[in-house]
Amino acid sequence: MLFTRWGVRVMLASALLGCAATSLSSAQTAPAAANPTGVDPASQSAFGQSLALRMDRVIADQTHSHLGWLAQTSPVSYASQGALHLKIALYTTGSDAKLVKNLGETLVFGGNLANLPFPVSLDLQGVPDGDYQYSAEVRDGDALLKNFYIPVKLVAGLDEKQAEYEQRLTKIEGHDGAKAAILYPFDLARVINLGKRVFGSNDANPEFGLTSAGTPSLYDFTAGLKKSADLLAGLEAGKDPLWRAGGDSVQYYHMPEADEILPYHVYVPSTWDGKSPLPLVFILHGNSRDQDFYFDRDGHIIPQTAEKHGYMLVAPLGYSPNGGYNYVPYGRPATGPRGVAGAAATPQNFGAPVANAGGGARGGRGAAGGYGGVNGSVTPQLVRSEWSEQDAMHVFDLIRQEYPIDPKRTFLFGYSAGGQGSHYLGPKYADYWAAIAIGGSNATPGNTYPFDRLKNTPMMIFYGGADTPNIAPSHTMAQALQDHGIDAVLKEYPGADHDGAPSAATADIFNFFDAHPRK
Repeated sequence: MLFTRWGVRVMLASALLGCAATSLSSAQTAPAAANPTGVDPASQSAFGQSLALRMDRVIADQTHSHLGWLAQTSPVSYASQGALHLKIALYTTGSDAKLVKNLGETLVFGGNLANLPFPVSLDLQGVPDGDYQYSAEVRDGDALLKNFYIPVKLVAGLDEKQAEYEQRLTKIEGHDGAKAAILYPFDLARVINLGKRVFGSNDANPEFGLTSAGTPSLYDFTAGLKKSADLLAGLEAGKDPLWRAGGDSVQYYHMPEADEILPYHVYVPSTWDGKSPLPLVFILHGNSRDQDFYFDRDGHIIPQTAEKHGYMLVAPLGYSPNGGYNYVPYGRPATGPRGVAGAAATPQNFGAPVANAGGGARGGRGAAGGYGGVNGSVTPQLVRSEWSEQDAMHVFDLIRQEYPIDPKRTFLFGYSAGGQGSHYLGPKYADYWAAIAIGGSNATPGNTYPFDRLKNTPMMIFYGGADTPNIAPSHTMAQALQDHGIDAVLKEYPGADHDGAPSAATADIFNFFDAHPRK
């Protein structure tokens, strides 16, 4: 077999792809075995621990061959019995993983694998779309040096369709939102393969949000490509189903700061005539949630209530589920710049394994640990926080450009971490909001809360009676708002816990907004 060193950016496999956690770790070093050949067991063990298997893509089109590299995380020296044997196969995921396809065995000859990883070609043709894992082992004779389990998501036609769709879109003027929706599956694959997002990650800090049942809400690429095809056919026929769409829809735009296409969720009441000004509730979700969460939860109670009141709903992703909208607790001492500038000025660690980069089935980036950002991605939290605010306000601006939003009935609602975000974006952009509803928040005013910016903005603060950590902060904040002359009401929902309070409060939130148009 002929191997060539390709000029491709080396990417490590990401986290678990849309499936339950397996019992396999992402890389396992075999215990040193009795070795009659005279090879030093300590040297063999150290060499095995240094090995890493890297793959060029996490989201891959199986109609093409792909590249893997056997590498070292550090240049540990080792004198082998002969050529190493690298054997790779493709398996299903889960604890009962089954063989899908043998990908072959390769002889690996000597060299510095840290400086020049050894390439291997992977033929995945014929495998159906879905979530899989590479299972690989490296042996020196009979001695197992290391084995690897690296997830991969296969999407047939991804590469050809991207080129085809991009070419067809060049013939269509305008319709930027529909174009972004068509290109979203391809852009998301690019973002994941670049390491900007980790497809999976741990449930405490998910990249794509958790459902109300607490399961990861991962993108279905196969279904997404079908939607892209249908939408493109509609555009070519002169129809844009997303422009001023009624009812429930997920829409998209390109965020320049992140150079990503991002989603946002929209609901337009059926009573809208296509012309009249629309009252708007702009929703900021809490940690571990996404733009869809408040539209889907508890039997769709929020959009159903919006329908009764004739309100439009819009929820941004906020760049990532735990982006936080750039909120910093009031009264905290300044710690320097935020965003890209702050992250660039923060000391970084290189060489050592990255903390919280994941491991095992939800592993960070293959066998070599992760990058220095969130979940082992390349984007630090300081950057994501700034992008979170920017994403939210980009979406707010886009909606006002597309729909006739009533400025006298534009409201902000945030819950949990979205409540903290509302305590930040509310005062900062106070001229936009006729009233604000905030729930389940532990934000307190400290000595820096900008009360003066909210003099003409009524506020509703609420919490669940069983949401103990947020009871005292809610009372403190409501009292402080009232003490500074702000029209603020405090509501408790007895028996409701942190998860249940938003639905318990939904009717009151919309009644509060009805009663407080901008004068």
